[in-house]
Amino acid sequence: MMRCRRGTRYARERWRSGWTRPLARAVNSQAAMAALNPRADRIAELLQLGPGKRHLDIGCGTAQFANLLAERAGADWSPVAGDLTHGASVEVEGWPERLPFRDASFDAISALHIIRRFDDDMVHAFGVELGRLLAPGGRAIITEFAPVRFGLLDKAHHWITSGGCNEVDLRGWGRLAAQLTECGFDAVELVDLGPYFLPPIPRVSVLVRRAP
Repeated sequence: MMRCRRGTRYARERWRSGWTRPLARAVNSQAAMAALNPRADRIAELLQLGPGKRHLDIGCGTAQFANLLAERAGADWSPVAGDLTHGASVEVEGWPERLPFRDASFDAISALHIIRRFDDDMVHAFGVELGRLLAPGGRAIITEFAPVRFGLLDKAHHWITSGGCNEVDLRGWGRLAAQLTECGFDAVELVDLGPYFLPPIPRVSVLVRRAP
């Protein structure tokens, strides 16, 4: 497990600070993230962002897209940005299943295109942590690239999405829903945030909620 974690973190650091740094910066720009996640208004609506809402974004890269969500929703304070490694806009560095916040600290949490680098145990532990961090009535969205049935195309998608990853595990709705079950949520729902054109790879998006 420790070796796996070191490899995951090293791949993330190398992606953001090595020879791929210009590409990483471009991918994490607000324009690129808006292209990757074209329905920012819909995401903000599902998270019920707005004035007074406390928002945590995990795996943010540069936090550009989280700030875009805040702007679209008219939020009156900036989102908290967390990642596996340090960065210019990263306020919290750490593993997603052990984040340094009190219980019920956030009303909304977004985790976009981060979990494909984690194994199943860590994804489940991340779900438990989300359940701990969400306040009553809180919501979280997890979005990730999804697998396809055609073997060669699926392998190509794994390669395309491997930037900053030590290993890639693309999960469909069934696997992801199973890993988020019994994590303290009152609802786990599949939501449609497409269509996606850049890159033209299917995504799976899950909304988890706690009751008020």
